[in-house]
Amino acid sequence: MEMTKILKEKGVVGAGGAGFPTYAKLKREGILHYILNGIECEPLLWVTKEILKRFPERVARGLAALKDYTNSKEAFIGVKSKYKHLFGKLEEFVKSENLDIRIFYAGDFYPAGDEQVLVYEITGKIVPPGGIPLMVGAVVNNVETVYNVYNALFEEKPVTEKFITVSGDIEKPVTVKVPIGMKVSSILEKLGIEYEEKVIIDGGPAMGKIISKDDVITKTSGGILVFEKNHPVVSKKMISIEQILRKARTCCIQCRYCTDQCPRYLLGHELEPHKIMISLAFNLEERFLKSALICSECGVCEMYSCPQGLSPRRVNQYLKGVFAEKGVKYSAEKREYSARQNRDLRRIPTSRLLTRLSLDKYEKKPEFIDEKLKTAEAKIYTKQHIGAKAIPVVQRGDKVNEGDVLAKVDENSLGADIHASIPGIVAEVTEDFVVIKGEE
Repeated sequence: MEMTKILKEKGVVGAGGAGFPTYAKLKREGILHYILNGIECEPLLWVTKEILKRFPERVARGLAALKDYTNSKEAFIGVKSKYKHLFGKLEEFVKSENLDIRIFYAGDFYPAGDEQVLVYEITGKIVPPGGIPLMVGAVVNNVETVYNVYNALFEEKPVTEKFITVSGDIEKPVTVKVPIGMKVSSILEKLGIEYEEKVIIDGGPAMGKIISKDDVITKTSGGILVFEKNHPVVSKKMISIEQILRKARTCCIQCRYCTDQCPRYLLGHELEPHKIMISLAFNLEERFLKSALICSECGVCEMYSCPQGLSPRRVNQYLKGVFAEKGVKYSAEKREYSARQNRDLRRIPTSRLLTRLSLDKYEKKPEFIDEKLKTAEAKIYTKQHIGAKAIPVVQRGDKVNEGDVLAKVDENSLGADIHASIPGIVAEVTEDFVVIKGEE
């Protein structure tokens, strides 16, 4: 069977971002650099590092298969040099199997894992603003995505589980594998973590979002962080957009720190957050506001740069919504781009970001739990990816096993199939989700 069909049917999507269906990235020509993103630049998260350390054969074979299928000229696995001691088995396996894969060791800065930053670090090429890596002959996949590619191709296993790091203001951080659709509160309770009076974040401290204890794990979940309500990471995320816009219009001192440290600006993109803030305040040229459309939302501006405690990132998110409603898209003014002078000197060391966010005391290696957590119920969404919703193919009362198809995407639509993550009985079916009741 064609690789693209297998990956679509097995539900493989980007595990570390927006959930772009992996098969849709695969072209048989035009790809020069196949890049595996193992940077994991958000503090406190350890999923990628654990997968590379414990399953190097699966990751390397998955990447080799993708490289061969796309006829890529070269393949890289990008990791942070500070964790080189974790990847000895990976290097040994690549060498012993004579795989045409190179390990790229990146510096310890934030956000080294931004895919456009990584493409530049490895290839020296700049992805145009608003563009994708394929425009410069590159494809980037997350490590867990390629781990899932291996499972789909070589073990015929669909995506039914997710590795999650649980960290933050807890006694013992862990990295564990859980069924997709498992409730966040169930995970925390099984791990003995108190959360009732705390705030839960899905993802990393910089880019993650506040979620409810009743939310469930999806294919794109990045981690579960638990903090006290007064922690700086939480307080920045809890400010209302109305308050953010009001402060943006009145308190910006035009110091340029947000711009001078913006990773996309440093790549030469026409993104200058300080101009967006002043334009918002004084109704200046809309072209500055439109540049919000190319913001990567890494959070450097709000979490590190701004001395006034403003949030250009949230302002950009707001403007993206405004322009989306108007049907406005970004159009680049230039054709060629070059990195800004002194870019390397303006990058944010991860250690300084940790200090700025008061995360130093939480930065410790989580314990890896080898056994997958179990749950008596899974609520599995039919859209965990960019593209069309999967259409349910089961009915209430049906008995399903782990890995059975619950919902399918039309073969002519962008998307990926959805599968049962636990065995049990289908208890509820809607166009948005399927609930399975099982036995622990």
